[in-house]
Amino acid sequence: MILFDRFVGMELAYYRALNRRVLLSGKDAKNLSAQEKGYAGECTYDRIFDEVGHGFVFVFRDVYLGIEGRAAQYDSLIVSDDGIVVNEIKNYSGNYRYDKGTWYIGKSPVSDDALSQLRRAVGKLVKLRYQVRGKFNISGKVIFPNIEFRLQSNDDELWDNVVMRSGLRSYLMQFQNMNAGRVAEDIAELIRSHIVPNTYFDKCADFSAVRKGLYCSECGGFELENRKYHLVCESCGSRETKETHIIRAISDYKALFLNERLTNKRFMEFIGYKVSEKTVFRMLNKYCEQHLKGPATHYTFKYKSFDDACENNDRSWRYKDYIDGLVRD
Repeated sequence: MILFDRFVGMELAYYRALNRRVLLSGKDAKNLSAQEKGYAGECTYDRIFDEVGHGFVFVFRDVYLGIEGRAAQYDSLIVSDDGIVVNEIKNYSGNYRYDKGTWYIGKSPVSDDALSQLRRAVGKLVKLRYQVRGKFNISGKVIFPNIEFRLQSNDDELWDNVVMRSGLRSYLMQFQNMNAGRVAEDIAELIRSHIVPNTYFDKCADFSAVRKGLYCSECGGFELENRKYHLVCESCGSRETKETHIIRAISDYKALFLNERLTNKRFMEFIGYKVSEKTVFRMLNKYCEQHLKGPATHYTFKYKSFDDACENNDRSWRYKDYIDGLVRD
C-alpha cells in the first residue's frame, strides 16, 4: 500500500522548467541530466515493485524526515510489523568496482559512497527509534535498478547490502510475505509525523532572464496560434487547451520562483499575455489557494506538479488536447 507517492522533486522540476525558457549553462545541463537519471532509476524501481505487488506493507516514496533538527531524504521506506526497510536507490550505469571502502568506475575513484549513505540513512532512523523508545527493526539495502550497471568486489559486507537489477524482483517479492498490522500502523504514523519539506534546494530563477510565453509540450515551440479554446503549435500542429497550458505554466512558475509570490499581474507577464486575464483569473482560482490581501492578493498552487493537478482535478473537460492528431486524456 502506497502511503506517500513519488513525484518529480523540486530540483528536477526547477531544471526542467528552466530548460524550457533559457539556454542552460554547462553546469545546469549536467545537473539536469543527473536529476533525470536519478528519477528514472526511482521510477524503474517503483514500476517493478508495483508489478510484484505491495498490498501487505506500507510504502513511503521520496520523503524527507525531520530527525534531530535536520532533514534526511529517503528514496523508499517499506514498513511492516517487522519494522522499517530502507531502500537507497542508485541509478548507476557502467563498470564499477568496490575495494577497501572506495568505489571506482574504471580506474577513477568515485566520490559518492552508496554504502555509507545507506548507513547514515539507517542510523538516522535508529536515532528516531531511540527518541520514541521504539522496539522495531531497521535495516536497508542499496538498490541498483539499471540493467547497464556492473559491479565487481570481493567484499562480503557489500554484497550483503546491495541488490542488483537481476535480483530486484525476487528481493521485492519477499515483502509479499510480510504483514502490516497495528505495529506497522504505529510505525507509519511515526514516519508521517516527521515528514518535512525539502529544505536543501532553494534555487530561484531570474525572472527577467527567462523567456516569457507558453510553449508546446510536444516540441517545446513558443509560436502558438490562439484559437477560441485551444492554442495550436505552429511547428508541429499539436493542439492543447488553454486550461492545460495555464496549469503547466503555474507548475513551472512554482518550480522556477520558489520564494516569489504568484500574483495575477506577475503571472500574466510570465505567460506573455497569451491568454485573457479573465481566463487566467478563473484558472488561478480553480487550481490555487487564494490569499486575499487587496492589491497584493497572491496564489499558492494546490498541487505538487502539472501531472498531479491533471490527475487529481476534474478532467472531464469539454475540450480535449490533441497531440500528433490523437486525443490526450
